[in-house]
Amino acid sequence: MVDSCQPYEIRIEGHLAPHRLRHFEGVTVRQEASGETVIVGCFRDQAALYGLLGWLQRLGATLLLVKRVED
Repeated sequence: MVDSCQPYEIRIEGHLAPHRLRHFEGVTVRQEASGETVIVGCFRDQAALYGLLGWLQRLGATLLLVKRVED
């Protein structure tokens, strides 16, 4: 069986240190000059995606964008 996942781009307001996301496997973090943090990752299902979004909410992060992207 082949594992499939859906890649997503998530943007939040402000800069989030990449080490804060180390327990989310397969996620990359980029800090933009605009002051946004871009998180890109492949999620096996919506529960995994909502897990990250819930964690960001608990941090108090302002969510700017959640977008599914092409491979």
